[in-house]
Amino acid sequence: MKKIYLLLFAFAVFGMNHLNAEVCPDSAIITNSGATLVVTYTAIDCPSMPGSVTVGAVTYNLTVCLGASNLAIYTLSIGTPPADTGTFTIDGGFDTACNFNDSVLPISEYTLLNATLKIYPNPLMKDNNLNIKLATNISAKINLYDLTGKLALSSEINNASSKQINTTSLTNGVYLLRMVTETTIITRKVVIMK
Repeated sequence: MKKIYLLLFAFAVFGMNHLNAEVCPDSAIITNSGATLVVTYTAIDCPSMPGSVTVGAVTYNLTVCLGASNLAIYTLSIGTPPADTGTFTIDGGFDTACNFNDSVLPISEYTLLNATLKIYPNPLMKDNNLNIKLATNISAKINLYDLTGKLALSSEINNASSKQINTTSLTNGVYLLRMVTETTIITRKVVIMK
């Protein structure tokens, strides 16, 4: 009888450890010349994400976890960014080594930008500056179009995660902000009521 209880106890302990195991993310990509690691997940919630992960001798720390988007963003904290950012292994932070290859990654730049793009204040009522904030550095053209489709303002963001646009030349109205990178386009509505 004691053997059965001991066997059940061992099974329960092993089973609980297996249930609490941190499984590999669904996908991962290294961006910003190796300075940022972005992972997507479905089986892990934000509080369960490791605070830091390693890729070889490089350590990345968790900076943003977007639970609604199932997206976690890690930034480089120790080491030199890996030379090959397309094929890599996250070998620390999760219970097992997690291998990723750029040919099977479902993360797109669109997913990252769409989930992290913040434009404020919107509506713009008092100030003349419209702020754009992202979770990672990007290079993109930023255009504001009025509702007739006429280009009202043009700007660029170059390898940065934030940009301030002076809207002094714009009149009150509704505009479409269009951010264009090499691989994707994001559009958002902006209201100006000075």
